[in-house]
Amino acid sequence: MKKILCPVDFSKTSNKAAEYAAHIAQRTGSSLTLLHVLHLPVMDTTESALMASQVLDEQRRKASDKLHSLSMHLQNLFGEVGGATFVTDSKVHEAFLADAVERLVKEEGYDFIVLGTNGGGNTLEEIMIGSNTESVISQVKCPVLAIPHNATYPDIHRIVYASDYQPEDSRAIGQVIALATAFQAEVEVVHVTKHTGSDESRKAQTFIDRLTNELNGFPVHFQEIVHPEKDTGLKDYLSRTHSNMLAILKKRRNFFKDLFGMSLAEKMTYQTKLPLLVLHADAD
Repeated sequence: MKKILCPVDFSKTSNKAAEYAAHIAQRTGSSLTLLHVLHLPVMDTTESALMASQVLDEQRRKASDKLHSLSMHLQNLFGEVGGATFVTDSKVHEAFLADAVERLVKEEGYDFIVLGTNGGGNTLEEIMIGSNTESVISQVKCPVLAIPHNATYPDIHRIVYASDYQPEDSRAIGQVIALATAFQAEVEVVHVTKHTGSDESRKAQTFIDRLTNELNGFPVHFQEIVHPEKDTGLKDYLSRTHSNMLAILKKRRNFFKDLFGMSLAEKMTYQTKLPLLVLHADAD
């Protein structure tokens, strides 16, 4: 992780996401860029186009001022707890959020995205920052950390990776370990099953043995949960164990309809205080 991008709309939710991003940047020595997206107005005449241009110029100026203030807040906040070692800058783009993020990832090498999952008000920007979370996750092929509106102050000490024992899990868990190492956090690999049996046990043991050999001694804990509803079983477990981040692997197809589908993503991202880290099986 070298370059973190954090879209903000200046709502309480996105400001909280910016604090998470700054905390991670400080611990990992990454740079942090705050991004604010302006949405292009509809123009039907030359006169309205001129007015729209003037409005955009004013919005761009105000956004730049707010980004500067937010950047100073983040530097002061984390400078008080050991000195801010990360570099911050800011960008204002006119585009759809997911398109802007995807372009910056491809063209400027951002490799970690942190964003709030919904805004704190009724303005267009505050609404779009929430409704576009799924678009960013689906469109951008790098890790995306989604911060719910009611998340607590940044505190990363226990990360749970939800696994269905697939080969792609190894690379994803390696990314989780890289983040956990910066915070000296525990990593737990959790598998939820509707039933137990000899076949399930053999599959689990084969996966654990293979993964253990690939982790070079990093102490990962494994936990199997039996529950008739996989998403509910996982959510209950996370609540009981006081975990403070969930990591999920986005499969190549139908991510929001597969094992950890839309129901889990919605519950974890919108109804709990737990940040959701989405990793990509098909990332470069």
